[in-house]
Amino acid sequence: MNEHIQIKLNDKTYKVKKNVTVLSFLNALKYDKTIIAAKVNNDVKNLNYVLTKDCTIELIKYNEYIGNKIYVNGLKFLFIIAVKEVLSQSAEINFEHSIDKGIYTSIDSKEGINGEVIKKIAAKMYELINNATKIETINVTKKDLLAYYKATNQKDKLLSLITNTSDFVNANKCLNYYAYFYGQLPIDMSYIPKFKISYLGKNNVVLRYPIEDSDYLIPDYVHHKKIIDIFGDYKDWIEEMNVFNVGDLNQKISDGNIKEFILINEYMQFEKLTQIGNKIVENKNNKKIILIAGPSSSGKTTSSNKLCVYLKSKGVNPYLISTDDYFKDRSETPKDENGEYDFDTIDALDLELFNNHLQRLTNGEEVEIPVFNFLKGIKEYNGRKIKLNEDSILIVEGIHALNEKLTSKIPRENKIKIYLSPFTPLNIDNYNYISTRDIRLLRRIIRDSRTRGKTIFDTLKGWEKVKEGEEKFIFCFQDEADYVFNTAIIYEIGVLKTYVEPLLYSVPIDSPYYFNAKRLINFLRMFFPIPGEYVPADSILREFIGNSCFYE
Repeated sequence: MNEHIQIKLNDKTYKVKKNVTVLSFLNALKYDKTIIAAKVNNDVKNLNYVLTKDCTIELIKYNEYIGNKIYVNGLKFLFIIAVKEVLSQSAEINFEHSIDKGIYTSIDSKEGINGEVIKKIAAKMYELINNATKIETINVTKKDLLAYYKATNQKDKLLSLITNTSDFVNANKCLNYYAYFYGQLPIDMSYIPKFKISYLGKNNVVLRYPIEDSDYLIPDYVHHKKIIDIFGDYKDWIEEMNVFNVGDLNQKISDGNIKEFILINEYMQFEKLTQIGNKIVENKNNKKIILIAGPSSSGKTTSSNKLCVYLKSKGVNPYLISTDDYFKDRSETPKDENGEYDFDTIDALDLELFNNHLQRLTNGEEVEIPVFNFLKGIKEYNGRKIKLNEDSILIVEGIHALNEKLTSKIPRENKIKIYLSPFTPLNIDNYNYISTRDIRLLRRIIRDSRTRGKTIFDTLKGWEKVKEGEEKFIFCFQDEADYVFNTAIIYEIGVLKTYVEPLLYSVPIDSPYYFNAKRLINFLRMFFPIPGEYVPADSILREFIGNSCFYE
C-alpha cells in the first residue's frame, strides 16, 4: 500500500507521508503564522485538515480576502470567550454590523460595562492569544446542538439552526465554550495577534482588526455617527415588528404573513425617503443642487426616481442628471498603473464643464446637458436642455457626488448631499451579522446577468476592483452627507435567493471564484425563498430583479 502522497505547492511537488495535516506539512517548510488556512484542491480548509491523497495546495494569508474573513471569525470567538471569562457566563454578546473596518458590538451584562472592564477583556484576549488556546472544529448532530442552544437560552441560534437541513453541523469549541460561525476559523488564538477595541460608551464597542493587504495594520477609528444612527433606527423598527434575525423572518414566511410584512417594510422605507424629500422642499429656494452617492448596487437609480416623484407631488420640478454623462472623451481619460482606462477616478470626469453648467443653471441660465456615448467614447448633445426656475431643483447622481471637488464652484451651503446604501440590521444570529457588501454583490450578480449581458464570472472577477473603487472614492466621503438613506429591504434576501442561486451553482470547483460562490450558497441556505411577484413595482429591489415601474 502506498503510504505517501504528492502535494503540489507553488509549482513544486513534495512527497510526504499520507495523513499529514496541512499544518505539519507547512511547519516542515518553515512557514510562519501569517498563513491562516489553505485551499486544498481549491476548497478552503483549516490547518488541521488531514491530507489523505494527492492534492494541490494554495496558501491563504491572514491579510487576503478569504484569510481576513477567517481572522475575523476567530477574533469574534476570542472576544466572546474573554467577555464571559471577565464578566459572567450569562453575558450576551451581539455582533450587530460592520462599521469603519470593525464590528459594532453590544455587550449585555448585569455586571455593567465601562472603560476598565474593556481593558480587562482586552487583557484576557491577549492571554488567550499568548497561550495559543486551541480552537476545535467538531461535527455534532443538529439535535445535540439544538439541545445545547436550548439549555443555554440562545434563542437566536435555535431559530437559525432549525432552517439547516443537514443532520450534522460543524460547530466550534474553545475551552468549554461552543459557538457556530459562518465560515472557517483559525486553529488557535495565536493566529489572531492584533486587534483593537474602541469603547463607545454604555454597552457598545467597535471590535477592530487588521485590514486586507496590510501588515497587521489597524487604522485609527473614525466614528460615523449618522451611519450608526441609521442602523439603530432600523434595529428599533425590526424589533417592533418582532423580527430580530433570519429565523424570525423565516417564521413570517412559513406562517403566511410575508406579504403584509413586505408592504409594511416598503412603506416604512418610503416614509424615510419622504422625510428627506420634505427637507429638500423646505430649502428649494437656496439649495438647488441635490447630490446623491452610494456604493455599487445601492439602489441609487430607483431612490432618485422615487424622490423625483415625491417632489413633483409637492409642486417641485426636479431634473435628474448623472455624472456619467460628463465623462471626458476617451482620448482624455486617465489610465491606471496597469495602463488601462480608469473610469472610477474623479479625474475621469470633465469637472470644468460640469461646474460651468452648474453655475449657469443656478444663475437661471438654460444649459444643454450632454449624453455620453460609451461606444464612441465621446459626449454628444441631443437637445436635452434644462433651466431652473423658482420651483426647480437639480438632482445629481454619481459615485463622486459627495466629493466637494466635483462641485467645487458651488458654495457648500447651496447643496444638499445624500448618501445611501443598504444598511441591514437583520442578523443571522447574535454572532453572525449579514454583510451589506454581500447584499450588494447578490443584487449586482442578478442585475448584471439580466440587463448587462455579463456572466457571474464577469461580476465576481470585477467585484474586487469595485471594492477598491468604493474604498478610494465613496466610503471616505460618507460623513460629508447631510442625510443618509437606508436602501436595505429586510425581506430581500429571500427574494434574491430565487434569482441568484442558479447562477452561483454554475461556478465549478476549479474556478478561482468558487470560494465566494460556495460561501454565498451556504449563506442563502438559511433563508426561506420569497416569490418575486410579491415585490411592489416601485420597490428598490425591482431595480435588480426586473419589472420596475420606473424604467421597464
